[in-house]
Amino acid sequence: MNKGVWTTIGAYVMWGVLPIYWKFLQEVPSGQILAHRIIWSFLFILLVLRWTNQWKEFGYALRHRATRNAFMLNGFIVSANWFVYIWAVNHGYIIEASLGYYINPLVSMVLGVLVFRESLNRVQWMAVGIASIGVLVLTLGYGTFPWISFVLASTFGFYGMVKKRRPLASTVSLGIETLAVVPVALLFLGNQVVTDNIAYNMSPVIWIALLGTGVVTALPLLLFGYGAQHIPFTLVGFLQFIAPTLSLIIGVVMYHEPFTAYHVFAFTCIWLAIFFFSWNSWVVARKRRQLI
Repeated sequence: MNKGVWTTIGAYVMWGVLPIYWKFLQEVPSGQILAHRIIWSFLFILLVLRWTNQWKEFGYALRHRATRNAFMLNGFIVSANWFVYIWAVNHGYIIEASLGYYINPLVSMVLGVLVFRESLNRVQWMAVGIASIGVLVLTLGYGTFPWISFVLASTFGFYGMVKKRRPLASTVSLGIETLAVVPVALLFLGNQVVTDNIAYNMSPVIWIALLGTGVVTALPLLLFGYGAQHIPFTLVGFLQFIAPTLSLIIGVVMYHEPFTAYHVFAFTCIWLAIFFFSWNSWVVARKRRQLI
């Protein structure tokens, strides 16, 4: 239990401080960062599959047509999520990106209703409504729809939906997902070389950081995969707000992104929705334990 809690916290802390890593690479175009992230993540996962003796499970998943197709589709979905997040961080939208990951659990709840025919109680619907009001006010205040938040929340919601439909070890699923988009990443970098748009004069430190994108992508996923199997899912849901909170603090304190009155209202609504959602989950889980 303790190991599960700490590995889950470790995963969310790593995700929360990732903006610092992407900011360090901001001299590299976002598309090139994404391509490197895909390629090195795939190679790192292959090493992990070898180390954990999961080759048979990986091969079986690839031979199973429905599973293979589902997670290959997931590879393109999560790649879109990665690209938008990297672009947002390196263009001064860390706060809006963190808002997306605050909204994500509520998007997952709505997908649960629409796709899996799950039911929400009054408190959960109230949480969705409060969060929606916050996003609406932020949209009116901006004058434009916060598309970064929406894309991040919706892509990660659909990404999780596929994983729920077909449970698979995190290493195996990530291996298939990155395998699907590795050819696209290689073609993209190859085209950059041919058209002389790739930077050859990057410092060795930047090249090492690009190689490290595979580790910073896969390691928190592996930690999360272990933790989620050893602690209650309600606790997983509560801990997931560590990541966007850290990103929010980094955006405001380190990179001095504007945090207006509209942001204050929107985030207050989101945090209030999170409180009601977490409180409701705790009450439901407690009642179930009493019935057992």
